[in-house]
Amino acid sequence: MVFCLIADPTQCRTVTPLIPDDQYLTMSNCPIAGQTEGARWVDEHPNYRMTRVRCRIGNKPKEQSI
Repeated sequence: MVFCLIADPTQCRTVTPLIPDDQYLTMSNCPIAGQTEGARWVDEHPNYRMTRVRCRIGNKPKEQSI
């Protein structure tokens, strides 16, 4: 996710949220989860606004043998 200062939109930060081990993001649910996490981040950093959510395919969780 990319967040830029409201007062100076050229000053931006890229933030990669930590996803708990028991959750797995797919390309279909990543944009929605990104919006949720972005809103949470903006609540904690009110001088910023979210400018982009970028999803990429990562490592699939390891399958467990039973």
